Order: sequence, then structure tokens, then C-alpha cells
Amino acid sequence: MIDNNFPADLFDELDQDIELDSLLLNKRISVRYRRKDLKAIVKTHSLLFPQLIKVHLLDISSKGAAIHCTKKLRNKSKVTFFIQFNDGRRFTIKALVANNHAAPRYGLKFDLYQTELADHLLATQTELLFS
Repeated sequence: MIDNNFPADLFDELDQDIELDSLLLNKRISVRYRRKDLKAIVKTHSLLFPQLIKVHLLDISSKGAAIHCTKKLRNKSKVTFFIQFNDGRRFTIKALVANNHAAPRYGLKFDLYQTELADHLLATQTELLFS
């Protein structure tokens, strides 16, 4: 005969309520890649003087990018972000300048979630950088 009446264990880790928000200090939900091998350009949307500006890519994800730009970008201005990989693959992404408080470092928020970009970033990743 098997006795299945085990006493309740107050310290049973599998029977604990877990508050996920307390465990997530960094609430970003997409992986950011630090890539040195990508070429990036930003096109400003101005009726009179649209500009193509070469930028230095700091990090990128499927939802946005951090860039270093010598030209001033206005907060909440619409831009087009062009990125080219070494294999020749190019992406053209509509974005919004979401952060300009640490200029010349800017944050871009993509208008749409870029699943193809995320897949290509992962597939072409050759060097792992952690920060």
C-alpha cells in the first residue's frame, strides 16, 4: 500500500507565487545587438531640406536602435533608418526619434516590429558582446 498523504512543505519552491515584475529589473523585451559591421544612415523628413546623415550604430533590436549622430535630431521627429549588412542585405525602416536627451546619442523607435531584421541580426551574428 502506498501512502500519498505527504505533509505540506512551506518551503516548496514549486508551490510558491512568483511576482515576475520584481524579477525583471531590465524590462526590455527584445534582444539588443551591438554590431560593428553594419552601415547605417538616417534620412530626416523635412519638406525643404531632407538630409541623409551617416550615423554610427551603437546597438539595434527588432524594435529600435541607439545611434551616435553628429547632426542634431529633434525629439519625436520622423526619420527613415537605412541599415546594410556585409552580405548586401538592406533594410529600410520608418522610425521616430524617441530620445535625444543624451545627444549626440539618440534613440530610434521603429514604427513596426521588424521580425525579418531580428532574424537576420541573429543569423549574421559572429561576435558576442556583453555589456
